[in-house]
Amino acid sequence: MRMRKRPLVLGHRGFRARYPENTLLAFRQAIDNRADGVECDIQKTADGRYVVIHDPTTDRVTGSGGEVAKTLFKDLRRLDFGRGEKIPELSELLDAIPSGSYLDLELKEETLGIEDCGPIAAILDAHIPRRHLMVSSFEPQLLLPFRRRGFTVGFLVGEETAARGIGALLRALFRLRPQYLNLPVQLIEKLGSARASVLLALVRLMGFSLLFWTVNTDAQAARVVTTARIIVTDQVDSLVRFLDRSASRK
Repeated sequence: MRMRKRPLVLGHRGFRARYPENTLLAFRQAIDNRADGVECDIQKTADGRYVVIHDPTTDRVTGSGGEVAKTLFKDLRRLDFGRGEKIPELSELLDAIPSGSYLDLELKEETLGIEDCGPIAAILDAHIPRRHLMVSSFEPQLLLPFRRRGFTVGFLVGEETAARGIGALLRALFRLRPQYLNLPVQLIEKLGSARASVLLALVRLMGFSLLFWTVNTDAQAARVVTTARIIVTDQVDSLVRFLDRSASRK
């Protein structure tokens, strides 16, 4: 019997536990610590540049207030995002990660619209093979153009999605037909092992591959390691060690 490959490990916003998130330093360190790739977020600036940052404002990560959508790229570039790191453009990130690394690119609905999907798709196709890429979002409307273009897409399920009810979720899944369902590991913890097993079996029966975020402890990893295709973590080094130990016991 062929042994099942371990899940891919992606550094959440790079190696976020130790380095400034969504910076080239954090992405390099994630790969250097044996992550298979990285997860990151993009927003759009006032002058239409696609930059790697999670929040729609710069307050939390720089200590300097400002809305990304109302700020020119050159002004964002002046800010210190930690350890002297500057905000990267999407193209800079794609040039920085090694060939063969996997990327989960989250589209942020605060600043992105349908009109941005074509330009973003063109940037991605110029820099990274589609087999090494997932485009994800909480907003199905942002994913539909990528799905129609043949990209791998992951539908993020969060508290807002759950609050809309199972009917809304099923309608979104039927319309989008994503390859991946991206689930918070806390959902599994809240459901308990019995109910979680039923849910995960149903999801896999429906044909979805599973990504779990943000898996930061051995206990969390143990809950999802047999069902996850991809695990996103802040704690890159410790999660890789856990998976190595798990593999050695088989």
